[in-house]
Amino acid sequence: MRRPPAKAKRDGNEPEIFAILRAYGLTVEPMDLPCDAVVGYGGRSYLVEVKTPKGKLTATQVAFLKRWSGCHEIIRTDDEAHAFAKRVRAEAVE
Repeated sequence: MRRPPAKAKRDGNEPEIFAILRAYGLTVEPMDLPCDAVVGYGGRSYLVEVKTPKGKLTATQVAFLKRWSGCHEIIRTDDEAHAFAKRVRAEAVE
């Protein structure tokens, strides 16, 4: 019998970044793979990876993002979360 995968380690800044995105009206659905969350707004979806300012992508994450042709974002700071949310909202208006 196979053991279920270990629960992914969460970055300490993730709750605050998710709260910022939600404050802009974006929906945030946390997940473990292939990234930390899927974020939606205005009929569009984005894969979001949260890292601390010095955090590095894992080899698995790097390989996934090389294959992925959809929208994705790596967010490291509150300022980046605000900028991402503002950009997503502006794109939805177009």
